[in-house]
Amino acid sequence: MQFNSFDELVGKRLLNQVLDHRGVMLVPDGTILTSSHIDKMKKFDINIFDVYAEPIQESPPAVDQTDAFETAPASIAGNKTSHNNNRPLAKFAPLETRELFVQTEAHLHDITNFIHKNGKVQAADIEQKLLPFIMEMSRTRNLYQLFAELKSTGNFRYKQSIGVAVMATMLGRWLQLDDQEMVLLTTAASLYDVGFIQLPHSLLDTTSWFQPHEVEIMKTHTRLGYELLMSSGLDQRVALVALQHHERNDGSGYPAKLKGGEIDRLSKIVALSDVYLAMISERPYRTAHPFYHVMNELYTGIVQNRFDSSIGMTFLNKLMSLQVGSDVILSDDRKGKILLINSNYPTSPLIALDNECLDLSKNHSVKIKEVIG
Repeated sequence: MQFNSFDELVGKRLLNQVLDHRGVMLVPDGTILTSSHIDKMKKFDINIFDVYAEPIQESPPAVDQTDAFETAPASIAGNKTSHNNNRPLAKFAPLETRELFVQTEAHLHDITNFIHKNGKVQAADIEQKLLPFIMEMSRTRNLYQLFAELKSTGNFRYKQSIGVAVMATMLGRWLQLDDQEMVLLTTAASLYDVGFIQLPHSLLDTTSWFQPHEVEIMKTHTRLGYELLMSSGLDQRVALVALQHHERNDGSGYPAKLKGGEIDRLSKIVALSDVYLAMISERPYRTAHPFYHVMNELYTGIVQNRFDSSIGMTFLNKLMSLQVGSDVILSDDRKGKILLINSNYPTSPLIALDNECLDLSKNHSVKIKEVIG
């Protein structure tokens, strides 16, 4: 909603990014506005009618899981006659982040066991047991705390599946997907790597880099996952994500070397989330990459058309906006603080130093080496 004066905005939650005339981000969306934010907007001559905000709603009292439901706008099953399109998704009393992870991992373990025993995925289990937990985690406002908690949980493949599902769901909201696509996206992102279940345990449990012939075997998980989800009666777009999440916009991916519009949009969202989670996470054979290294690698991938530019730039802008105010170490070892994000060059923000401000989008000789908090 719009307000008639800046003073009315104090204490409200910002619904859109506030940019200056050059496209530099002044205040990220989701910010609870204070008087200092208002002063900054006035200083940069922001039009009050370009600012949208909402009052902060008090959280409703916790309810028992059996008494409250959220209706899914569409079934995830491909056969609409066998599943109710208004099947309710269970709500539950708020849980600590770690407990959400533990319960989600337990549900993934149960789903895996069911597949091993029955050779198919049960759509009702996904709708009722898995989706509510993923959607609840994706509502967090502290993404980095969420992933810090995730790193302390168990099996790394479950970590990757949960992290990608949460990240893709958040990215879907940032891209303003409709409710029907959001349900399909969250489902697909929860099951995108399901084909791994059908690969030899000796490969999945390896702690070293794969040999060339092992890489080719691992790549078959895309087709195996697609066939499993299709034979289980899930929506074809859910199955396509399992098939296409290693395709790349420039045709350099696999299994079919698809390009651009040949790749489903949901697959592009999950692909980017998968790469991000893989890079920030430890593996048995390597350590996690530093956050800023990951941001630069993804930006390079977007510029070189490996990733969809619209999805990719939305992703980078949102992640970098969460870093405003963070302390950094630059490549020349000076220390500074991220002050503003340039929406056109999100990995090259404006840095506040002791006696000056440094615009990294204009000074290409200096880069951020590390984000330290």
